[in-house]
Amino acid sequence: MVQKHVLKADFRYGLETGSREGEYIVVSMASYAARYPTIVPALKSLLLQTRKPHKIIVWLDEDTEENQPTSQMKKLEEYGVEFRFTADDLRPHKKYFYAMREFPEACVITVDDDLVYSEDMIASLMKYHKKYPDAVCARRVHQMAFDEENHLKPYQEWEYEYRVEGEPSHMLFATGGGGTLYPPGCLPEDAFDIRNIKRFCQNADDIWLKVMELLAHKKVVWVKNKYVMPLEIAHSQGLALNTGNVLEGHNDMYLERLMEVWADILDTLGVDHKI
Repeated sequence: MVQKHVLKADFRYGLETGSREGEYIVVSMASYAARYPTIVPALKSLLLQTRKPHKIIVWLDEDTEENQPTSQMKKLEEYGVEFRFTADDLRPHKKYFYAMREFPEACVITVDDDLVYSEDMIASLMKYHKKYPDAVCARRVHQMAFDEENHLKPYQEWEYEYRVEGEPSHMLFATGGGGTLYPPGCLPEDAFDIRNIKRFCQNADDIWLKVMELLAHKKVVWVKNKYVMPLEIAHSQGLALNTGNVLEGHNDMYLERLMEVWADILDTLGVDHKI
């Protein structure tokens, strides 16, 4: 099992230290205090990658006493993990927002703080990025689905964990948890409008990112891999946003809001009707 391998493995320095040619790689994660007790296996799995990134950054909430990293987390700093505080209350959007702003020329790979990643995660993403440099490369995707009248079906009726190897497509929806690579400058400036993020989609970063990708005419490609959903860390899922966003239909609400504001994205999808 991946988790047992990670827990038993010795800690290793996790960043690129040589003169490897190619693009700068930043692995970016968002977290918050309630997840601190279970975050170490996720971070350790990033340190064990066969392809090393140049940065591993964990974006935390505001710099307060209760949000200070634990001693176990701080130990990982000597292996290359950085912890940064934020003050904008962007919630899951912290995962991509600050890394893309600070490193606009980098490939930003987003990951979750409650999952253990296989050691080939970064290598596989970079392999597909080399082949499709303009596409968002994701190890876990869904395929958007429409009915006979070209109305977008509810999120739960999309083709879940689509696993067909093929060309990049506007119809594929990247889910950040599996590991997703965003090429440099792939998102439009609208993606970084904090006011609109909070107004329309504060708790659903994947939905926001998909709409922004369509606005920029960027496609998504599935990165072939055996386990599209990494192993969940035990006792880490109690506060997961997945419950409300997926099971309670909030993703559909967010999509409807965003498609009313940016109706042109439907042209990118090749459909004529709203949700």
